[in-house]
Amino acid sequence: MDIADFRGYKASVRRKRLAAGALLVVAALLMALAWYLSGSSLSPEEEKLYARVTRAHQSITAFKKELGITTPKADDPHATGLIGLEWSPLTTTIGAPAAKRTAADARWAVITSRWLDTLGVKRGDSVVVLSSSSFPGMILNVLTALEARGVKVTMLLSLGSSTYGANDPRATWPDIAARLRKEGLLHTAATYYSYGGDEDNGGGISGEGLQMMRDAAARYGVPLVPKKNLREMVAWKMSLIKKIDPKAVISIGGSHSSMGDDDAVLKLEPGLHLKPSPYAGDGLIGASLNAGYPVIHLLNMKELCAQNHVPFDAAPSALLYGGRSALFSLAGLFIFFAALFCYPRWKMI
Repeated sequence: MDIADFRGYKASVRRKRLAAGALLVVAALLMALAWYLSGSSLSPEEEKLYARVTRAHQSITAFKKELGITTPKADDPHATGLIGLEWSPLTTTIGAPAAKRTAADARWAVITSRWLDTLGVKRGDSVVVLSSSSFPGMILNVLTALEARGVKVTMLLSLGSSTYGANDPRATWPDIAARLRKEGLLHTAATYYSYGGDEDNGGGISGEGLQMMRDAAARYGVPLVPKKNLREMVAWKMSLIKKIDPKAVISIGGSHSSMGDDDAVLKLEPGLHLKPSPYAGDGLIGASLNAGYPVIHLLNMKELCAQNHVPFDAAPSALLYGGRSALFSLAGLFIFFAALFCYPRWKMI
């Protein structure tokens, strides 16, 4: 090979490398575009919901800072202020911090609003919220969505919390909610408290923890209702639900009174339920469905995310993914294999 041929060969290789690089850049841009287009932006009203929750996060973070509460960045990387302690006297069971972070994602306020649309819930309608203190982020999202449409909310709150929930005695959910009410970011206060824990009557919670709950109830003048056993607690709460006759019942977390004793409830899919299910259990979820009330069951965050196309334990984003996500995923795969097939390297070998 003479010098001219060698120079020509080098120029040819250089052109092919540039072409290969350009092809990969174009393919990457097209795949990024497909990923971006797979998400749908929020409507103006939904953007307001999202922004309101985000402002509440900022307020709660500032509130905890004032109290001298420091949460490790690894536990709360997005500064929601809604990740609690690994353990405290208010703790009832083990919980995963990733699930708590996911529940705090402001997209759940939007998804809750869409569920309410499906149920035809409108201003002036009544909704009952049953919740433990385990998922304060989800409580905030649900109440924000309900208040935005002028719904009458009756909230029955258990003060016990799993790990990393609202289990810091210095910042229980009642304390957080009071701060948000003071700043006009939330208006709903609980109607009744229960202890939570075993039988929703404080089982398994230390005397110190029970006293902290009584102190929290006294601070805000909300009745703290004990019952003899789980059956009485379920019956009492169910009588309230029937008296209110709500358009829907929303269950947040896995309080004993909501889930009941039947292990079948562990197989109940999270999300919206419109009719009775053999897996609804013998607690308030099952009783509400049997009484004809739609139930939104908010537990098992990984499955809930998969159903609603929300990334699990991801950074906040005002994008929601829906049915067209699969189409754009297939488009991304097509772009990848097309680039692979056309990649000049195969022609150079």
